[in-house]
Amino acid sequence: MKPYQISKEDMNIHFFHFTKYKNLESIKKYGLVPKIGFHAQALEATKKVFCRRT
Repeated sequence: MKPYQISKEDMNIHFFHFTKYKNLESIKKYGLVPKIGFHAQALEATKKVFCRRT
């Protein structure tokens, strides 16, 4: 992984994950783990599916 400068063009063609710097080592080792964070668990009770616009 390396830093990436986001441009406006990226917003329609790429997906991004923003995290705290301290989480990078875990992401490098295990990848992005598909789970809802502790603070986000109480926000919505229904599952969501996110699709990319074409």
